[in-house]
Amino acid sequence: MPLPLLPPLPFSRSRCDLLRAVLLGLWLAILATPLAAVAFPTLPRLAITQGSPEVARETQEIERMDPALFRPGLELTGLDDAGPPIAVLVAPENSAAARAVPSWVSGYADGAAGAVVLLPQRVGRYPYGSLEALAEHEVAHVLIARAAGGRPVPRWFDEGMAMAASRGQDLEDQARVALAVLMDGRVTLQDLDASFHGSRPDVQVAYALAGDFVADLLRRHGSTAGAGILAQIARGASFENAFATEIGEPLAVVEASYWKRRTFWNRWVPILSSTATLWTGVTLLALVAFRRRSARDAALRARWEAEENAEAIARAARESEDGEDPEDVEGGESPDEELVN
Repeated sequence: MPLPLLPPLPFSRSRCDLLRAVLLGLWLAILATPLAAVAFPTLPRLAITQGSPEVARETQEIERMDPALFRPGLELTGLDDAGPPIAVLVAPENSAAARAVPSWVSGYADGAAGAVVLLPQRVGRYPYGSLEALAEHEVAHVLIARAAGGRPVPRWFDEGMAMAASRGQDLEDQARVALAVLMDGRVTLQDLDASFHGSRPDVQVAYALAGDFVADLLRRHGSTAGAGILAQIARGASFENAFATEIGEPLAVVEASYWKRRTFWNRWVPILSSTATLWTGVTLLALVAFRRRSARDAALRARWEAEENAEAIARAARESEDGEDPEDVEGGESPDEELVN
């Protein structure tokens, strides 16, 4: 690599020579530094196992995933090294791994073991829209466990962080949060943890609220807030103490503030004013207008047919009257009767 030309320096000759020597030394030091010495985060590596030939296509899809897709999870957890390879089992619907969980569960992870199970035939159910998003979510669970040093974290925080690492909030998330606020008013984070073990609707509401709470936390306190909490937990702090130290407020205060801001209007106004809602409204109005126009056209055609039928009956009556003998109409005698008389 050719050395860059150094521009003339506005100093005396001796001082200029000294500065040139220093800059040249720095440049040579940079060239001599091996790339391995530069600190780059190590992205997660996957050790993928195909559970059955019927999921061969899905297994290949996971194998082709760009490792950079896992970078958000690495950044949110604050890890510089993702650690040893993460075992990923791609299992079919009829497998023991699938029978071990409810039918609506499309994947799960064991953070301590560094293992992930993906059930691709169940993908498409909320909150995972694709197999890639599911893989990113479950791998994020392993990264969260490693960032916390294997120590436990609340389920709502674990799921909220994994959702932030794998997918952003969309209109469906906002609608589910708004509906939860409308129906339940306020759900404590402790109750939210219990909801993850409930029915499918309970679990879907829990995902939406956990994702919204953590997303709100990261927006208000910075994207590194979650990583700071996990780092303190890894050093032995309880979750509550780690949260209060990193955020600067107790969890109860932050939770109360969150619910105070999550009023009905606060959640529904963004949804009602969104582009998707606008076009949905336009489409519905167009359908209503089309239906009304069709009804008016049908009524008009029916009226025309009734008028045409009435005219036809009147015309037939007139033609019938024109074909009758006037004497018959007036009650006179027939010619035969005259001859007889």
